[in-house]
Amino acid sequence: MYARIVTFHLDGLTPAEYGNIAAALAPAFTAWPGLLAKVWIADDDASTRGGIYLFADRESADRSRDTDVYRSMVANPAFADLSVREFDALDEPTAITASALAAAPAGSAS
Repeated sequence: MYARIVTFHLDGLTPAEYGNIAAALAPAFTAWPGLLAKVWIADDDASTRGGIYLFADRESADRSRDTDVYRSMVANPAFADLSVREFDALDEPTAITASALAAAPAGSAS
């Protein structure tokens, strides 16, 4: 597995406006081959939003960067201080603590 953590501050969008955009955009992520899950995250006190993405492998994460959804995210001026970090998953302990994800077949999206 491979993980991506994205965070940003809202600039010019209210949390409610962002919530509406996120809900409308969420189905687009199900088309990403190899995306096992995306968890949408929020810290209202810091006006921070983002996502935790779990991919079957690094290649799936690499392919996701060639999508319109990804390109529009990194170019969106309303997403200030955008941070995108990626990590290899530690398979052995992850299989214990996230067994449902570890067992997910490559190419399934949630």
